[in-house]
Amino acid sequence: MKIFIAGAGEVGFHIAEQLILENRDVVVIERDKERAKHASNHLDCLVINDDATNIEVLKDAGLARASAFISATDSDEVNMISCFVVASEFNVPLKIARVKSLKYTGTRIFSGGYGVDYIVNPEIEAAKAIVNNIQHGATSDIFSFDNSEIQLRDLYMDDEHFLLGKNLKAVKGTLKEEFIVAGIIREDEIIIPDGETIIEEGDHVFIVASVSTFEKILAKTGTPKKRIRTVVIVGAGRMGRYVTEKLLKLGRSVKIVDRDYELCKQVASDFPNALVINGDISDKSVFDDEHFADNDLIVTTTSNEELNILTAIYAKSLGVKKAIALVNKTNYLHISAELGLNATVSPKISSVNAILKFMRQGNILNVFKIFDGRAEVTEFSLASNNELCGKTLKDTKFPSGSLVAAVSRGTKHIIPDGNFVFREKDRIVTFSAKEASSALSEMFSG
Repeated sequence: MKIFIAGAGEVGFHIAEQLILENRDVVVIERDKERAKHASNHLDCLVINDDATNIEVLKDAGLARASAFISATDSDEVNMISCFVVASEFNVPLKIARVKSLKYTGTRIFSGGYGVDYIVNPEIEAAKAIVNNIQHGATSDIFSFDNSEIQLRDLYMDDEHFLLGKNLKAVKGTLKEEFIVAGIIREDEIIIPDGETIIEEGDHVFIVASVSTFEKILAKTGTPKKRIRTVVIVGAGRMGRYVTEKLLKLGRSVKIVDRDYELCKQVASDFPNALVINGDISDKSVFDDEHFADNDLIVTTTSNEELNILTAIYAKSLGVKKAIALVNKTNYLHISAELGLNATVSPKISSVNAILKFMRQGNILNVFKIFDGRAEVTEFSLASNNELCGKTLKDTKFPSGSLVAAVSRGTKHIIPDGNFVFREKDRIVTFSAKEASSALSEMFSG
């Protein structure tokens, strides 16, 4: 399957990286010389330093034989025009454009016109991720699988956590629930644990379980899920508006705070059921006057990610129970839990995941990258001709650095033991270090 990607920025690069791991034939087109050089040095694919709207370049690169064209540059207009050029000159079945602005909503572009089959808006995808997290109590970063109750959550071990100092055998014995610790990230090390692995302070512990089981686990570990009823949203820009709209539809009480008076006037007009406050939340008098500390959650959504992190930390220090921050830099994603944030959401990573979902075919259903891609959670579908069918888990040799975390079979959700027998159509969730990803993909494709 030949796939063309326009743009080698962070979004395009990560999409190419994942598709290469899945053994797709990838071509990247990037007109910025330095970005093209970086992609060429780090990706095992053809990288062309040119304009993705140049028909002759596309012809020479073999676009006529491609199955998909993804335009993920930083320019909405370039992304739409390049899809239009591809649609008019080449018979490529699937064309996807990354589009940040909503000014094209209601036009033929958003309804499949002008050669764009799918539009991915980074901020809308991030808003969906934020709302999903809020619906599950905003306790940690959450990775959900389509049509399944199975989730993976990242629990950070601070110096007071109930699980600290216990080995996994003792944890299972204490909690007495159906779950698995799929992996642990300790500083820069990825650990596939066994029963003797001891949980240490600073660990990121990745647990796989059903939604209902997570509620029981959190209750037993002293962090029970509580319904988020009142939310403060910092930032009245596009991102803040998307989250506000979704939360109001879910019946949550929403306060929006922003320093821009004109923006506040517009948001107040658009969302009469929300309380809009024109002020600086870092001003303690504003914080106190508006009783922000009485709210269940703060979500910081400005375009300044450093401000988002600091504001979220500041709000928690003054009494707000939970905090979610919008960030993009992967270094910030890594340290967010250590700083006391309950969750972070990245528009870039959210858009990468959304685009990859459109590309899913065959046995790979979902892929989530963790810690800058150093670990991955992948959901596979087991084909009838796969040699795993009929084998037990204990008799199957998986790549070093990988683990089968959960299986969905029809309406059943299973945490498998060694005697578990694989069957056709099983949906299998694996946790792995990046180095094991390619071998895992091959294993489930055959």
